[in-house]
Amino acid sequence: MPAVDLPSDTPSPAQRRVSRSQIWAAFASFLVLAPSLVLGGYSSGLLVQAFIFGVVALTTDVIWGYSGILTFASAAMFGTGAYALGMLFVHVSPSPATAAAALAVAMIAAGLLSALIGWLAFYSRTKVSEFYVAVVTLGVSVLFGQAVLYGGAATGGSNGLSGFTTFSLNNRSWYVIAGIGLLAFGGAALRIVGSDFGLVLRAIRDNEARCRYIGIRTPLIKTAVFSVCNALLAAVGVFYSLYTTVVAPSLFGMTLATNVLIWVILGGRATIIGPALAAILITVATPQLTTTIPLYWQGLLGLTFVLVVLFLPRGVLPAIWDGIKSALSVVGLNTTFMAKTDASADTSFETCPPALSSVAGQTVLDLSNVSKRFGSFQALTNVSLTVQRGELLSIVGPNGAGKTSLVKCISDGDERSSGSILVGGKSIEHNPPEVIMGLGVGRKFQAASIFETLTVGECLKIATWKGKVPSVWNRHSKVILPRGAAEVAETLGLKHVWNTPAKDISHGQRQALELAMVLALEPSVLILDEPTAGLTTHERSMVGDVLTRLVTTGQLAIILIEHDFEFVKRISTRIIVLVNGQLVANGTVEEVSNSEIVRDAYLGRSHKESMK
Repeated sequence: MPAVDLPSDTPSPAQRRVSRSQIWAAFASFLVLAPSLVLGGYSSGLLVQAFIFGVVALTTDVIWGYSGILTFASAAMFGTGAYALGMLFVHVSPSPATAAAALAVAMIAAGLLSALIGWLAFYSRTKVSEFYVAVVTLGVSVLFGQAVLYGGAATGGSNGLSGFTTFSLNNRSWYVIAGIGLLAFGGAALRIVGSDFGLVLRAIRDNEARCRYIGIRTPLIKTAVFSVCNALLAAVGVFYSLYTTVVAPSLFGMTLATNVLIWVILGGRATIIGPALAAILITVATPQLTTTIPLYWQGLLGLTFVLVVLFLPRGVLPAIWDGIKSALSVVGLNTTFMAKTDASADTSFETCPPALSSVAGQTVLDLSNVSKRFGSFQALTNVSLTVQRGELLSIVGPNGAGKTSLVKCISDGDERSSGSILVGGKSIEHNPPEVIMGLGVGRKFQAASIFETLTVGECLKIATWKGKVPSVWNRHSKVILPRGAAEVAETLGLKHVWNTPAKDISHGQRQALELAMVLALEPSVLILDEPTAGLTTHERSMVGDVLTRLVTTGQLAIILIEHDFEFVKRISTRIIVLVNGQLVANGTVEEVSNSEIVRDAYLGRSHKESMK
């Protein structure tokens, strides 16, 4: 009789996640909305403003804490929405249609301005520091502040705009609307940063260069996140103006711009809840403490900020959470019922069938007269070579010979000064690394380039997407690795550290992880820059065996840079030698090893004489 799968009474992980999320949502809703039943008018009004600033803080946390974009523009975008509604209500008419028009104008203006800033900052081919965006957004805040300050009757000048009529709602109604808005924004933000797309944001924050070399279009994603979040901040500003019926130049000022960042830092970057709580608590406490200790309140807040940066760099909420977990563990309890369920906790992975590939011997890489100059220095001079499938080509030469410059030219179209490079018969032109990856080039760096705060499994999961934008709302646990990546994970022990943060694994495991990430791209050309640097003899032997199998069974073309000549001789099918940026030898292992030119230029004359 055939076996039949019977339904189980045990809830699935997905069901447990849903139940836990529902419990937390109900608890949060009670904490936020229940006080409206007992609070007076003043307290309710103060909390409405606190909830609004909580939304501003958590939205900024998505921009800075998760995406790594340091911005001072949150206040400017928030103020844009507030002034859009205030100006239309004062100078046109207060009505729902006018409010909708103000909302549309504010969000579109904020989104377009943010897209322009993103285009200038993130699409630059020269490396742009995060402080570039900070300075530009700081300038935008100052510019907007001056514009409304000297805007005359249109903006109300230094007095702003006030007294305009909005919707007739009591404080309790405003409180409920603001509370629901806070819960909605917070819940959506937590869902997004906990999704597969949230993994991509954290990866970009950790290591943008590696993201580009695994195909992620980081400029597009950063610009999109920056624009959407700032448009939402403008919408929040519209609501603020509807409630307060007052807008003033201080909304664009440095005080609010810096306070937003202080809330994020105090609450804890990349926590969502922490910045929102910090904004709410500080907003509620400020009126009372300003009255009680007017001369010391700002100084006390500044001192608290400095102490948190020095002693609690992750923020107050993460420190409190760590303390709770430690206390519960001491008394023999665990925090499973409170912990955020991570869909990546599945330690297993599946292996997908190998992709169909052409036969060994097919040319997959063709370089013709490739040169590279750094000013007056000629790093490469007219280098020409071809590489076939099933070939492990090693590039050797003394330090400064141009080896790394050559592989940079192959993996980044903007690196070479002249010459042409074809991958699979297609020119790389002057395309960025994420485009060249799509042609079939995967590159491993000399120093392991991975995502420090992600787990090993998460790093490999992102690589398997090959630059495709994953779900913004859901998170999937299954990781399907190509055969080569799966072999590296099995052979070099990555499966045993699957749920360990990449920053906590050993040097050898870091090298293996980056190799597996690159192999997960299923490249036709695999570039390895000293993959055995710092490894033990046993680890070097294992890596050599894996590379040999990848070439013979996977029909890859591997380009290897390595200083260990014995290792090179053991695994290579062909060797080329670079000296002063010129190709001086190209042949089999035996031919190159016995070459007089190689002995003089690479091994040295002393070695040559000792061989006599």
